[in-house]
Amino acid sequence: MKRLFARSALLASLALFMGSHAVIAHAEDAPVSDEQLASNVKNALDSDPELKALNLHVVSKKQEVTIDGKMTDDQQMYKAGVIAEKVPGVKFVINNMNM
Repeated sequence: MKRLFARSALLASLALFMGSHAVIAHAEDAPVSDEQLASNVKNALDSDPELKALNLHVVSKKQEVTIDGKMTDDQQMYKAGVIAEKVPGVKFVINNMNM
């Protein structure tokens, strides 16, 4: 009887773990809307004080992000591209920043 109970408890724990693991994996794979992705990229760019001062404009279409705005040096353009590429869900970055 104890063996049956222990086995049932083990199977129940395993089922619970697998069920919660599947939900977590699914949540990470869920695509974000283009509006949310643009907002996430904008927030990431604004977390850098130098880029925040540029007040960059970000839009997204089919997970392709476009950054528009004025820069004062080429390093800002490079930095904005690197930051945007690291945001989860971004497939491609079009950087239209100019002087």
